[in-house]
Amino acid sequence: MDIKSILGPVKHIVQKEFIELRRTRLIVFLLVSPILMSIVFGYVATTDVTHVRTLICDEDNTVLSRNLADKFNHTEYFRITAFTRTPTDIQKIIGGNKAKICIRIPKRFEEYIKKGQKSPVQVLVDGTDSNSAGISMSRAIQIISAFSNEIFADKITAMHNIVGTLPSVVMEERVWYNPELLSAYDMVPGVLALILAVVTMIVTSLALVREKESGNIEQMLVSPIKPWQIIAGKIIPYIFISFVDIITIVVISLLLFHISFRGSFLLLLALSFFVILTNLGLGILISTISTTQQQGMLSAIFFMLPQILLSGFIFPIKNMPGAIQLLSYIVPMRYYLIIVRGIFLKDMTFTELLPQTLALFAFGIIVFTLAIKEFRKTVE
Repeated sequence: MDIKSILGPVKHIVQKEFIELRRTRLIVFLLVSPILMSIVFGYVATTDVTHVRTLICDEDNTVLSRNLADKFNHTEYFRITAFTRTPTDIQKIIGGNKAKICIRIPKRFEEYIKKGQKSPVQVLVDGTDSNSAGISMSRAIQIISAFSNEIFADKITAMHNIVGTLPSVVMEERVWYNPELLSAYDMVPGVLALILAVVTMIVTSLALVREKESGNIEQMLVSPIKPWQIIAGKIIPYIFISFVDIITIVVISLLLFHISFRGSFLLLLALSFFVILTNLGLGILISTISTTQQQGMLSAIFFMLPQILLSGFIFPIKNMPGAIQLLSYIVPMRYYLIIVRGIFLKDMTFTELLPQTLALFAFGIIVFTLAIKEFRKTVE
């Protein structure tokens, strides 16, 4: 048997699949969805906390209290939307969602400071959004601390002139790989894992189920075409589209979000093949247990949701309960996210990513082998 007789049927099935994709216009969705999802997760699904609606409750109404309030007006993190001198208004304003944080400056604030005494400033935060509340409170404390150091700078200088330089520990902050702590640096590369799951798992499973619904599988089987040729012809177009999507997302990351791609692009493509192999295996498995496209879609969502929730794409794995953290080790997307973010942001090498690569390779071989076996059972 020559190569032409072996690869010929595969070539025709691949051509048929591309014609079907063009006819149903699904190929437009598969090529446009990476752009839309990158924009959504880069701009909309952001964890950056800025322009938080702020209430200033200034009970003192002095020069120093107004200076402190003005500090919150000159930062992108806060936006003063309400002002009061009456503490009883705080509950009404925050409870009515007109402000998310309140800076309460007490009476005699300036008097205590001029006397060198402590003058507490109260920070009240709406805790319905715990992530935003924690970040907002931390930034408010930083602003108040900086204001305190500023107004006591003269006294500290005078003390130094008397007793000399005092020993102190100074903290210097530096964030690597994502200096501005932008969520787009985390979200946009992670879209790769989500897109590959959609293209290789969901769409592939639906393509195979569609052939079963139309009866084309039976027609192919009575011909000399082998089951492995059917599978190869069906999955090759989606492997090609997956790599096109990877290139698209990388270009968007560079041009639109200005994310620095520090690693090897060829290494990213090579290691992406292992997660593509795993997802293709899952897609074939789904097609074996589904008789209709609706059932295939529901089954694909059932397999996909745990990957999204347990992979660390949205929620940090370290914040999950211990039992759930152990469960996340059987989620392929967990390993691929480490690979994508490591290559994108840290310039990690193949050696450094070898544990994740081996895990994906093992998943791919096991799942794909099982999928081929089950597919043969359903068509023979």
